[in-house]
Amino acid sequence: IRDCLKLGYDTQQIKAYLDHRSVDQTIQFLEEEEQLIQSQIKELSQKLSSIQTRIHAIKATNEMRFNTFEILPYPQRYCRYLKEHIDQDQEIDFLLTKLTESMEEDVSILGNMDSGSIIEFKDHAYVYTSVFVLTKGEVYDFCLEAGMYCTYTYSGQYDRTNQLFNKMKDWIQEHNYTVDGPFLEFLLIDIHETKKVEEYITSIHIKVKPR
Repeated sequence: IRDCLKLGYDTQQIKAYLDHRSVDQTIQFLEEEEQLIQSQIKELSQKLSSIQTRIHAIKATNEMRFNTFEILPYPQRYCRYLKEHIDQDQEIDFLLTKLTESMEEDVSILGNMDSGSIIEFKDHAYVYTSVFVLTKGEVYDFCLEAGMYCTYTYSGQYDRTNQLFNKMKDWIQEHNYTVDGPFLEFLLIDIHETKKVEEYITSIHIKVKPR
């Protein structure tokens, strides 16, 4: 009865099986249970892989270069996104949660380095216009194009971001590149992972191309 309940059988189905069970019905039942277990193994394997990736990503922040502009190559990345105006930093988590709830993939926002915000220059100001989550699924809304990205990573309180945009543009121009897309903000480590503000890590990216 317990095993039948795990497979989602209702009470009438369980009674019918128990009253009329045969070798063929038992084989069918066991095959259904096997499929359920295989599904659970796959789900646990995916969760384990996600946890291992997350551990590696957090540890990798120890090897990052901080407080310096760099030009780095990135592959094409597929994204799901939610386009809404963002007034406060707290809204980013809310919108990311809202986005992932609409996705079929099992994505955890708790400390997800593959999520971020898009910042555009509108009406003489930099505005957070949407949030996104990188996805390996077949369904996506847009791509972050492969190419060279100017990056700047810093630790501590993440209110420094707005001060960096113009400095970043000036550095890009001085090094014979031009901007080729919006700013992207990744909160690599924030309140999800630590209560210590000095351990926060923020990374700003923007696609560039040679002049």
